[in-house]
Amino acid sequence: MTFNIQFVRNTLPGVLAALPITLYLTFVPVLVGAVIGFFLALIRIRRIPVLSQLLSVYLSFFRSIPNLVILFVAYYGLPKLINVLFYGGVRTVTSKSIGSLAPCMLVLILHSSAFICEIVRGALASVDMRQLEAAHSIGMTKAAAYLRIIIPQAIIVALPNYFNFVLGAFMGTSVVFLIGVQDIMSVAKIAAEDGYTFVEAYVMVGAIYVIFSTAFSLLFGWIERMAKRRMGIIVS
Repeated sequence: MTFNIQFVRNTLPGVLAALPITLYLTFVPVLVGAVIGFFLALIRIRRIPVLSQLLSVYLSFFRSIPNLVILFVAYYGLPKLINVLFYGGVRTVTSKSIGSLAPCMLVLILHSSAFICEIVRGALASVDMRQLEAAHSIGMTKAAAYLRIIIPQAIIVALPNYFNFVLGAFMGTSVVFLIGVQDIMSVAKIAAEDGYTFVEAYVMVGAIYVIFSTAFSLLFGWIERMAKRRMGIIVS
């Protein structure tokens, strides 16, 4: 068996052209999910009646079912839901008319917010809340104490787990090719079908994931060190 390096040379430009879709499906969900997850974490911590119970169901759902299963449910089920809600059940909207990118983005945002909620909740729970009493004793409001004391400390605690989740999300986007999204995995697979050069295609895609995961790890490490320095934490 020989490795077809010519296939890699010919296919690599097309695969790299699909890289923005992969990055888009990585960073938009984790950034939007971070905002949503933060507010969900506050609901969990404050134990707001009804909302807290509904949130527990939401978190259990997205943490218990594989992302691929939810992706298929959204891709095939979203058009049916739209038809029931807006067209009286008549088959007007189809999976093809909606496209595959919108269901992907919806599922990835909901999935990210569920996991990031627990990351933020754990980070907030790790901060000594007696500092709120100390802040109140010097005339600081509760909101100001959270913004200036509690949340900055929680961010430092949450950053490593959050960055690990981002790396996992980046690698996890490879499943979206199964519903037709033209990411790097999809482009490589389609190109490999003509000559059955699947080994070359998957090695090439794997190398891209390794290169970008390494780059992101270095970037995240630098951001974490800068954040700790701003908090006055000594970094070796």
